Amino acid sequence: MKIRKYPQSHLVITGSSTKIIIDPGSITFTAGYKSEEFQGADAYLITHQHSDHMDPENIKNIINDKLVYGNSDVVSKLKSLGVEAEETHDKEKFQVGEFEITPIDLPHCKMQDGSDGPPNTGFIINGVLFHPGDGYQRPDDLTVENLALPIAGPTITMDGALQFAKDLEAKIVIPIHYDYFKADPNEFKNMALPFGIEVRPLAPGEETEI
Repeated sequence: MKIRKYPQSHLVITGSSTKIIIDPGSITFTAGYKSEEFQGADAYLITHQHSDHMDPENIKNIINDKLVYGNSDVVSKLKSLGVEAEETHDKEKFQVGEFEITPIDLPHCKMQDGSDGPPNTGFIINGVLFHPGDGYQRPDDLTVENLALPIAGPTITMDGALQFAKDLEAKIVIPIHYDYFKADPNEFKNMALPFGIEVRPLAPGEETEI
C-alpha cells in the first residue's frame, strides 16, 4: 500500500484498487489544499472529533456522499452536522474494497489540564499499518509492523512516543501530529535509530510505500 501524509494526522492510503483517507482534519492544517483534492476516496475513517482530525467546516465538503466510519462519539458529532456515518466497534473488523480494517479503541492522550480527551479509535489496515489517532498507550498485547505515530500533543512527548513504538514492536514509523504541538521528526528519527526502528519523516503531500 502507498501512504501519503498531510498535516496533521491526515493519511491517504491507496492500494491497487481502493483508496481510504484517515482524519482529513482542519482547514488550518490543510491550508494550500482544496477540499476537492481529498474527495473521491472509497471511505473515510475518523479517529476522534477534535477539529485537527475532523473539522466541522470542511468535513462535509470532503466526504461528500462517501462512506465514513467512526466511534459513537464521532458518529454523533457527524450526525449533528447532517452527515450519516457508520459506527465502529472495538476489534470488529469491516471491509472497504481490498482493505480489511480493524478499529482499536484506545485512550486519547490527556489534555494539557490533565482532563481526559474524547473517545479515540485507531485503525489497523490489512493487519500491517496502525493509525492510533491521538492514542499513546498500547492496547492489550497489540503489536504492529508499521505505525503512524503521533510524536507531539498536549501531553505526548517524543520520549513517550518512542516508548509507544517500542511497546508495539513497530519496525517502520511515519511521524504524525507535530504541526501544532511542535516536534522535529528528524530528531525523532535519530532517537529511534538505536532501537532498530526505521523512521520515515514525510513532508506534506509526500508518499511512501510499505
